[in-house]
Amino acid sequence: MKVDAVILAGGDGEVIDPTCKFKGLVPVAGKPLVEWVVDAFCAATTINEIAVVMPTAEGLGSWVDRVDKLVVSDGMFMDNALAGAASFRADRPVLIATGDIPLVTPDAIDDLVRASLETEADFIYPMVRRDEMERQFPGSERTYFRLKSGSHTGGNAMLANPRLIPAARDLGQRLFDQRKNTIGMLRIAGVGFVVRFVMGRLEPQDLAGKIQQLLGGTGAAVVTPHASLAVDVDKPSDLALVERVLRERACASE
Repeated sequence: MKVDAVILAGGDGEVIDPTCKFKGLVPVAGKPLVEWVVDAFCAATTINEIAVVMPTAEGLGSWVDRVDKLVVSDGMFMDNALAGAASFRADRPVLIATGDIPLVTPDAIDDLVRASLETEADFIYPMVRRDEMERQFPGSERTYFRLKSGSHTGGNAMLANPRLIPAARDLGQRLFDQRKNTIGMLRIAGVGFVVRFVMGRLEPQDLAGKIQQLLGGTGAAVVTPHASLAVDVDKPSDLALVERVLRERACASE
């Protein structure tokens, strides 16, 4: 089974590059940031159609011709996600990903989609173990949360049942706003959940259960070995790391 994909490529680019208004268009190793993500999604075998959500349709470049839909939306994160998901029919799951993960690979996307579909859940969130993150991308700066099985960070994607996304709008926006604040995210889940987290008693299935409770659909958490799903570009130091890795990949392929 294939799924549709929404790539969210908005955001303030000037915090990374003062000359670039939109984050998705920040130059990274010779290409706009979002183009690296589009390349990976186009090469993935589990993706049916791709919609890119941008604040503008002007001056984007030739990569636009390789996607199926360009959705112009400049709202909050969840509003943009809803706009992208609404551009598809509601009979296939939708993989929603941020457009600032230029190291993501087609294999990472395909493995995530397959593992997520196997859960048969409505909302599936990927997690990466800290040791995998630090082994694959030493020097990357991430927010980690401690589970009974070790420290993890969240991937920048989620597979979702498109029929249930509108009902998750408010909660999803709150979680996105707190994405860099582990305790802030956990407070949304309730005091008892926070206490269990602080005491190191949570497991991935506990997170899945909380997703189900909060969103009203079934939830699942998938631990993926593909750390590239969690390497995003939010600041200049992230850009330096990403460009170094992309140069190394280019040299290795020659």
